Amino acid sequence: MEDLRQQFEAVLARVAGLEAELARTQAALAERDVRIAELEAQVAELTVELQRRKKGFRPKANAISRPKKDKDGRAKGERKHPGVVRPPVEPSPDDIVHDLRSDACPECGGSLDDTGEYIEHTVEDIPPPQVEVHRYRRHRQRCACCRKVTQPAAPPEVAYATIGPRTRLLMGYSRAHLGLSLGKSVALLDEVFGLKLSRAGALGHVMWAGELVDPVVRRLFELLNSEPVIHADETGWRINGKNVWVWCFCNPRLALFLVDEHRSGAVVQRVLGDSLPGVLVTDFYAAYHAINCDKQKCLVHLLRELHTLRDEATAAAKDDYLQPLMTLLQDAIALGKTRAATPAADFEIARNQLEKRLDSLIYSRPKDHDCNRINKRLVKHRFDLFLFLKVEGVPPDNNLGERDIRSVAAARSDGGVNRTKPGATAFANLKSIIRTCQKHGRNFLNYGLTLVSLEEKLRPLPFATAPALPVETLATNTS
Repeated sequence: MEDLRQQFEAVLARVAGLEAELARTQAALAERDVRIAELEAQVAELTVELQRRKKGFRPKANAISRPKKDKDGRAKGERKHPGVVRPPVEPSPDDIVHDLRSDACPECGGSLDDTGEYIEHTVEDIPPPQVEVHRYRRHRQRCACCRKVTQPAAPPEVAYATIGPRTRLLMGYSRAHLGLSLGKSVALLDEVFGLKLSRAGALGHVMWAGELVDPVVRRLFELLNSEPVIHADETGWRINGKNVWVWCFCNPRLALFLVDEHRSGAVVQRVLGDSLPGVLVTDFYAAYHAINCDKQKCLVHLLRELHTLRDEATAAAKDDYLQPLMTLLQDAIALGKTRAATPAADFEIARNQLEKRLDSLIYSRPKDHDCNRINKRLVKHRFDLFLFLKVEGVPPDNNLGERDIRSVAAARSDGGVNRTKPGATAFANLKSIIRTCQKHGRNFLNYGLTLVSLEEKLRPLPFATAPALPVETLATNTS
């Protein structure tokens, strides 16, 4: 009996020990669950940050908690500025006023008396367009002395044409800037203005507009070589089914387009010459190597390529070369943005440090095949990578050139290309003048109307000419 009692007490003690151990285990699991929840929240935040920095990354569904969006569809972190609304319209004597009054009270049906108060709602609209018909009567007159009959010549802007210059310029604007095909341009005239025109007639007016601005474009190409900074880019085009190229040479002051059969350095030399006093900003395409000048290669192009390689590279290539190079380029771009707020001496020290980091990285000869290919390119263009840190006013990217030539690609997709070389030349001339006018806030149609009555040598540029700044005046913090 005593043995049974001892065994029972031992079992009770064992049960008590197991219950205590279970309580400790449950407490430890609860703490671990809290820690896991914290880590999952951190992983979600880091994944969102990685999504923002790593282009092309798309997380799997339900992998992270999405940031909450406002009613306009933008996340709160994307809201960088307040909303923008149309400014109020100032009253004008030409305004059409509509006084709206109710016939009876909507509550009881009684008569209504004016209180003198009102709420005004302003609507802007386009009046119905109407085609103006101009009849130029060239009267035949007889001389009182010699009795010879004469008649005046037609104004140059309407001579040999049955369509006025504003409509002809609109055809050029629709084709070169809006990217409309000839058929759509003709439909626009018919639907909106009620003016009938054939596609062949529209083509003739586009050619006329291109010839009108051709002397101005040639003068702009002459000014191009003296510009302190020039961006260049190219994209595909077609003439009667044959592949050709549209070249763009631009800067904040002008934009010039050229259609050529070749995509070689000979085109660059023909446009810019053998050398330039300024800086040429381009991507790494070999055709731009033909010209002797200071160059700045587009670091954004390089970063995009490095992003793509990083996704498929080995861990060693990523850690030893790709990520350090990307960080270096991003640091250089960030330093360039602080030039105005950084003392010249401190800026020079930071620039020299970046130059040393670049040398130590690109002369390390990476073993990975893709990294080695990138590295050879960087060694070849060693002094074209950070020129923007030495010369003020030079950007680290070719975004300006890409923006100016992007509309050419849109026109290629929407309005088609050209069937003849003269048509392509007219397209490039009009594109050059329209884009240059936009850079100076000038209306192309109004500018074109000032050219029609002037001789070629008297036709003004879209902007007031001023001597281009020499590159030396832009250079700061040079070594």
